[in-house]
Amino acid sequence: MEEPQDNFIPHLGMEFQTVEEAWSAWSYYGGKIGFGVRKGFGPKSKKDDVITSKLFLCSCEGKRVVDKRDGLTKKPRAETRTGCQARLQIKFNREIQKYKVVEFVSEHNHPLQRPEACYLIPSQRKVSEIAAIDIHLADSSGISPKEAHELYSRQHGGIRGVGYTRTDHNNCLRDERKKAMEHGSAIAMTKYFAKRALEDLSFKHFEDATEEGEISNVVWTDAKMIVAYARFGDVVEFDTTFGTNNEKWAFGVFVGFNHFREIAIFGAALMCDQTKDSFEWVFSKFLEAHGGKKPITIFTDQCSAMGPALEKVMPDTRHGLCVWHIGQNCIKHLSHYNKDKRDITGDFTACMYRYDEENEFEDAYNALKQKCGDGWLNKIYDSREKWAHCFMKDVYTLGIRSTQASESINSNLKAYLNCKLDLYRFLQHFDRVLDENREKEITSDYDMTSKLPRIKLNFPILREAGKVYTPKVFELFQEQFELSGSTHIECLEGDTYTVAMCSIDNKTPHKSRQVVWNRDDQTITCSCKKFERDGILCCHALKVLDREDIKVIPPRYVLNRWTRAAKNVTVVDIEGRRIIEDPMLEARNRNADLVRIITPTCGKAAKNEEQAQFLRTELLAVRRKYEEKYENLQRTSGDNNPNSEHSLRLKKKNGGDRRSKRNPSCIEKLPRAKKAKIKTISNSQDSSRLSANISQDKLDENFGCYTNLEDLQ
Repeated sequence: MEEPQDNFIPHLGMEFQTVEEAWSAWSYYGGKIGFGVRKGFGPKSKKDDVITSKLFLCSCEGKRVVDKRDGLTKKPRAETRTGCQARLQIKFNREIQKYKVVEFVSEHNHPLQRPEACYLIPSQRKVSEIAAIDIHLADSSGISPKEAHELYSRQHGGIRGVGYTRTDHNNCLRDERKKAMEHGSAIAMTKYFAKRALEDLSFKHFEDATEEGEISNVVWTDAKMIVAYARFGDVVEFDTTFGTNNEKWAFGVFVGFNHFREIAIFGAALMCDQTKDSFEWVFSKFLEAHGGKKPITIFTDQCSAMGPALEKVMPDTRHGLCVWHIGQNCIKHLSHYNKDKRDITGDFTACMYRYDEENEFEDAYNALKQKCGDGWLNKIYDSREKWAHCFMKDVYTLGIRSTQASESINSNLKAYLNCKLDLYRFLQHFDRVLDENREKEITSDYDMTSKLPRIKLNFPILREAGKVYTPKVFELFQEQFELSGSTHIECLEGDTYTVAMCSIDNKTPHKSRQVVWNRDDQTITCSCKKFERDGILCCHALKVLDREDIKVIPPRYVLNRWTRAAKNVTVVDIEGRRIIEDPMLEARNRNADLVRIITPTCGKAAKNEEQAQFLRTELLAVRRKYEEKYENLQRTSGDNNPNSEHSLRLKKKNGGDRRSKRNPSCIEKLPRAKKAKIKTISNSQDSSRLSANISQDKLDENFGCYTNLEDLQ
């Protein structure tokens, strides 16, 4: 409805086309004068159902009805009605088919609002459809209501130009969330997945329902997750986190490394409980979403239910345990043995990272048990093949030894979440984390295309590797090549060599490695097993290649997952259709194109009142034409819910409180004073002992784990 002119004043005989037009004029008049308005009685004709007359009143008209609860109300609302007689009445004239003003009373029996406060009158505040879209967009982008309202006030020339207050802003968000959760969390979640499936044909989600019809577990993947897993799903991490939603469900995410050694997300799950059956269902549905492809290696924490579930669902997949969690348990069970300068935790850490041979590990572990007894050491010893370096040195892990990538995603997710969020808002915020993570990959891809690799030494093999590998992987390869220049090589017999680092002081011992080079089939193997473990040739192998005058990397030792062409592989879904990674990309590009066209024009027209009014009129006309022509396209099938869906509900979590989360460590359970004291001791004693006893070990930040220095050399 077009707004009346600034000099609008009602008078007898004034004509209006519709009741809405008269109401708009009365509301505009009230805002200019300084009083609120409301609608009164409006009878309809029994013949044609036309409103014959309508009464518009001042908001202070009448008196408040006596409330029977007033005697029990401690702080009743302030009285606002004063019996004001200001009004405007219109009647329908059938001869001219218009409404005429038949009564107008302008006098008020109460003070009118000052002009600077008129924007606070309830009848003058309205969150328009366009404003509601902006409010929801800001909320989904992580902008707080206060900051979003301040931004809009600056865009509209002040808080009075926004058209609504911060309370209205919050109420708009509340109403939208209430509408989304109208039929419960289960229906809201199902609607969300249905909407995603309409936008993305490759989107898959699975719901595990109990005999009572309650949803107990959920797994979902989208097109980008499926494509990422097909390209980089050889090594997977899975971990669960708590305190992300008000249903107290655990959230699990499947992650790994892409060709930039950055986090790639392969799937997500919500679990009511963490039983063996639940994990079996989650793992099986995850594989089903990815066409049955199983990872080579998977890392999890020490959850007792995960191991048996993985053995049943993925019997051929190597299962590794997160060494970070094992280290935390070591501190919990063994730190009290750190007496008389005996660094027990340092000895256990050496068992995790240092020893290459099993006999060395066994000797060190037996010595450790003699100091501390059996207990927890015997329990963790049974799963030594999943965490000790000597058993994992030839396992294909890409350098991963923990669920660090999964923990990173959980940390980013908790930056947006709290335990009071419903599942619908949780899913919306998880999409934000997905978008941020994928934007990093796009940025890395842009940098790789626009920037040349930094080659420190002008060697043919480095120039060739710089063209093939992604920048991050090339840096790791170049480090190994530089280390190869500091090695000493000896030929034992035939194609077998021994390679060792040359120490500067001739005092530090370096373990020699045996490298076998087969000239016939161009294969090379090293006893350090770095290539089998990380997918990159070690410095020992590169030294032998240089000795054999090989100037390029043998093709079989260039894994496609580390190359610039890793994403050139076409991926199809389980139905044989080619997957479009970003099905909404074209729609977003069209939207951005339309915004680029209209925004500069609006900026120019806003500087002149006549031009702004002309553009506004034209845009409203265009919008009406568009809505009339494409009205059917505005309807979405997701808005219609079968009555049977209203009975769908989520399974309630047994036991625990809303704040339940991962079991805290022994230090986290202590009182604040003792915790600070132990933290100081840990920093001053344990850390120094660890670094002293494992001086040859190094934390490789690129791989997120401890690796032996000799492996890097």
